[in-house]
Amino acid sequence: MKSPKDIRSNTFIGKKAVLVVFKCKKEFETEEQTKELEFLSKTLRIKIIKTFVYKPDLVRSSLYIGKGRLEEIKEFIDTEGADFLIFGDELTPVQQRNIENFLKIRVIDRTELILHIFGEHAKSKEGKIQVELAQLSYILPRLTGYGISLSRIGGGIGIKGPGEMKLEIYRRRIKEKIHRLKKSIEGIERHREIIRKSRKRKNLPIVAVIGYTNVGKTSIINKMSSSELYVANKLFSTLDPATRGVYLRENKMCLMTDTVGLLHNIPHHMIEAFKSTLEEVSFADLILCVYDSSSPNMDRQYNTVIEVLKLLSCEDKPRIDVYNKLDLLQPEDLHILKNRYPETVFVSAHSGEGLDVLKKRIGEVLYENPVRL
Repeated sequence: MKSPKDIRSNTFIGKKAVLVVFKCKKEFETEEQTKELEFLSKTLRIKIIKTFVYKPDLVRSSLYIGKGRLEEIKEFIDTEGADFLIFGDELTPVQQRNIENFLKIRVIDRTELILHIFGEHAKSKEGKIQVELAQLSYILPRLTGYGISLSRIGGGIGIKGPGEMKLEIYRRRIKEKIHRLKKSIEGIERHREIIRKSRKRKNLPIVAVIGYTNVGKTSIINKMSSSELYVANKLFSTLDPATRGVYLRENKMCLMTDTVGLLHNIPHHMIEAFKSTLEEVSFADLILCVYDSSSPNMDRQYNTVIEVLKLLSCEDKPRIDVYNKLDLLQPEDLHILKNRYPETVFVSAHSGEGLDVLKKRIGEVLYENPVRL
């Protein structure tokens, strides 16, 4: 079985894809969901040639959507040509296989698309372990459905025509691999605990930065710490946590830790795989919740962040809400947001505007009204 270092997305570069998304209750939510799926696809350099938007319907156990809709998609694919169909929802193994058989092209659901991005962006040993764990957790229930081709993620086993006994062998191997990966992550967590104790002896408060993917968390840390952590206009460009020292005032400092970006409705097994990274939030003295103020759907960002904080039992921790990208707002929109959210700090990681205010607020929470852990 290949490791994530062998998993690359170059098979996607320049390939043509058709997207399928479903309407939400509100039009702007549908637009946001469509843009998100397009952005995920473009992160892998996939060329989108058509997006089908359908009203949500009764989910079919065999094909997910109605045959009439699939025939409409097939007619377009047969005429225009496409290499992939990218599905905006998560498919069961049976649905995925049946749609592929119907359309005669490869079908990728939203979860698999995210896993490919993870495989490309994981750089450190820890990041690769976490990605491989998430990938194997996705592959395991699909062994029966995709026994004839177990290389969907690029790191599959790549066998043809296995009998039931061989499927059981590969299922057992994957379970053993998952067990070993979890043990490796436990070792990483022990190492992190040693580092945390070292920081505690130095009496440096820790600030964890959490938020939706691509909202500018890493850019804020870079500006505030004069660092050069990797930044890209891509989803999930940060999979490996990084900690940097930030000078606040009067010889007061803190350590600021980046975390993996979040996304709405990420499958539970992905969150579990990256829980060791996100648990840095659990040991922080303060949480910065960063949002993209230029996004039309900040409610979704907020709900996603709160959901993960609850999962980590951190919803009652001291936190500061930070609205980034104020440079992309019209003055009247900024005025409305400031009146609506007076406790929020508005910043621009691009221009640096508002970061001094953020430093001051962090210093007040950590040193004037500290709730140290």
